[in-house]
Amino acid sequence: MQMPIPFDPDTVRRFADGLDTLFVIEEKLPSIESLIKDALYHQTNRPQVIGKTDELGRPLLNYHGALDADGLLAPLRTVLSPRLAERLVPEQRKRQLIPLVSETERAPFFCSGCPHNRSTEAPEGSLIGAGIGCHTMTLLMDPDRVGDIAGLTCMGNEGSQWIGMSDFVNRDHLIQNLGDGTYFHSGQLAIQAAVASGVNITYKLLYNGTVAMTGGQDPQGQASVSEVTTSLLAHGVSRVLVTSDEPEKYGKVVPFPGDSQRRIGGISLPAGVDVWDRTRLIEAQEVLAATPGTTVLIHDQECAAELRRARKRGKVAPPNERVVINPRICEGCGDCGQVSNCLSVEPTDTPFGRKTMINQTTCNLDFSCLEGDCPSFMTVVPADAANASLAVPAAPESPEPTLIVDDNRFAMRITGIGGTGIVTVSQVIGTAAMFDGYDVRGLDQIGLSQKAGPVVSDVRLSRSGANHTNRLGEAQADLLLACDQLVAATERGRLVCSPDRTVAVGSLSPTPTGAQITSPELAAPTGAELVELLSTDTRADQQHWADAEVITTALFGDAVLANMFVVGMAVQAGALPITPRSLERAIELNGVAVEKNLAAFAWGRTQIADPSAVAAVVAERTSGPEALAQPDVSLALRNRIDALAEAGSDAHAELVRFAADLIGFQDEATASDYLDVVERVAAAEVELDSDRLTRAVAVHLHKLTAYKDEYEVARLMLSEEGLAEARSVANGGALSYRLHPPMLRALGMDSKISIGAWAAPGIRALATAKKLRGSKLDPFGRAEVRKLERELVDDYLEVIDTLLASLNANNHDHAVRIASLPDLVRGYEDLKVRRIGEYRAALATELAAFGR
Repeated sequence: MQMPIPFDPDTVRRFADGLDTLFVIEEKLPSIESLIKDALYHQTNRPQVIGKTDELGRPLLNYHGALDADGLLAPLRTVLSPRLAERLVPEQRKRQLIPLVSETERAPFFCSGCPHNRSTEAPEGSLIGAGIGCHTMTLLMDPDRVGDIAGLTCMGNEGSQWIGMSDFVNRDHLIQNLGDGTYFHSGQLAIQAAVASGVNITYKLLYNGTVAMTGGQDPQGQASVSEVTTSLLAHGVSRVLVTSDEPEKYGKVVPFPGDSQRRIGGISLPAGVDVWDRTRLIEAQEVLAATPGTTVLIHDQECAAELRRARKRGKVAPPNERVVINPRICEGCGDCGQVSNCLSVEPTDTPFGRKTMINQTTCNLDFSCLEGDCPSFMTVVPADAANASLAVPAAPESPEPTLIVDDNRFAMRITGIGGTGIVTVSQVIGTAAMFDGYDVRGLDQIGLSQKAGPVVSDVRLSRSGANHTNRLGEAQADLLLACDQLVAATERGRLVCSPDRTVAVGSLSPTPTGAQITSPELAAPTGAELVELLSTDTRADQQHWADAEVITTALFGDAVLANMFVVGMAVQAGALPITPRSLERAIELNGVAVEKNLAAFAWGRTQIADPSAVAAVVAERTSGPEALAQPDVSLALRNRIDALAEAGSDAHAELVRFAADLIGFQDEATASDYLDVVERVAAAEVELDSDRLTRAVAVHLHKLTAYKDEYEVARLMLSEEGLAEARSVANGGALSYRLHPPMLRALGMDSKISIGAWAAPGIRALATAKKLRGSKLDPFGRAEVRKLERELVDDYLEVIDTLLASLNANNHDHAVRIASLPDLVRGYEDLKVRRIGEYRAALATELAAFGR
């Protein structure tokens, strides 16, 4: 029965009269089950009531999560088998899904430029209380960054747990995260309780001006920072500090008699409330932790998602600068990701290994990545032409699609990344289906601000009566629309698929996860690997994949239209039974970037109807005005490389590239010495019928030899390959280098300086001075890191000798692993020194085990 609202005990008694058993199915706690038991307790002939457990107390239904049809099959069979065993369908063999083996499965993460990227950072060893809001995602993040989380409270109880537990633990302070929406709702009462209790606690009030977790609403009862600080002090808070990305809006600090300072102009604050730049956030927490009683740190920075919306709507002018990374200087160390925690700081593969890039489409112009200790960063001020939208090319006319799915009853699952418009895609498809006369049922996964996390949406269409459920069960999908492959390849994507029924249409574009931002060495499965995995659960004869982000970036200048491009593919493939005109009407009704979305939809159809036409336009729009010159070496070196590797092979191109780079780094003799070593390794590996060790040595000996000192950085700053992206983004505008020279650092300068293109002659002169490298006249050569870099080359040559002395088939894999260890050596200055220590420790361990 379906219970009436409100609950009516008499109805329950009438329904239960004459029954032997009542099976109550409800999600989470057994509320209805308990009420039914109470209603029937005094009945003489009452039935057995079961639900969360059976009559013997054995578990039947979960207390957590949602209940779906698949999850109810086993409990129903358990209850019904003793009564209807011969009438039940034989139990089906449970399908075993091959797990996605990956350390990079998606989890929710802060938006690019989100203030929580910085504000949730905590001093080392801090005890942290989590709270309700987007910042709850700290529970999923690295404790080294966000502190040791001591629990999660209900909304408005933030910090109250410390009142009870502080007397029973050996810690004397807690930092409690508290969102501004929660503060205005009820959290301020928790602060008052903490003040009254006298505990030592710091509330970190994350003031971003919106309730972003549930869609960007204004906090009810919102007050200004000035009003909040006044209220907090009035309630007895010991000290209040404000950190901000715009401290200047609080006025100018000026000296005042008596060795004091005051702020003049700007937003007024009560006396004693200091305003610090966000770069001092850790210091601010340490200062407040040392202050007895209840203290509050207000981090004032606008929500990145709302700021992006305001910029799109013309309400806020965007900064005129863009950040670009020179891939030739970049070490791929992840320091900029550690500092900024920003999703737009993405790992990328280049001919010189794993590097880092700024995703210009998703970047919210927060600029905190510039604080990374690295000379590869540049800022550019694009010319007006660069800011103008690309002319949208018209897609060729595509023929009417031929359906390959049932258009009477249809079900699809959309998989994607939170914050990229998956719910919008679902709503547009649902609206278009209604135009075509379908009854539409949908279910969108939302909540916890699923930004960067896995998101799925289900859509059911029917022409023969309403569907009874909007949720897809096992093997029920006619279409898997994979806007993100990584999410599609997890169980939530593949469980609904059937190799006899489900068509796969999707994007091959790899999007790094939050874990990869701070740990760029983590590698996700490749697109080809994911296609192979998904093809085991979907129709092998209906696989439609394209690199949607690359294509839409080439066509429209950014990748935000990739999802609509994939929808166009699905329609043209006949896998989505909605007429193209209805989808176009739905796009128009949605009213957002209509022309571009219509064009993306049309080009997606073309990708299926005429993929060569798409490829031709993409090639035309991605080819620069001048192709970068291919690296070259002298005839003598080339002959030696030809002997090492077959001309035209990847190994051959790699050796030419590395040799040419070493000539640029120092001279031809350096490149020749490099080839001497590679030739020795190749000769030793011939008998093993492999070139894996040779290639590992080729890559990592080059890496250690061409270390990035001042001369090399200067050379790469002016290299055409390194400047290519910056020039593309600038489109004729101004370029500036962001540097923190070690010599100036030693003199006390604690931040980077900006150097414009006017400095090119001086940079070129420094690059030319490479002849001094390692000599007595080298002004930079006596630095600790430079000495270590030179030592590493000699040490590596000794390691190679050790490996070759006893190389055989049994230890070959181990030798390759040891030869690849220099990949650990990444970064600049102090970070590089630390990584060298880690490399040497790992090397000692591996060498001790080699040959055993």
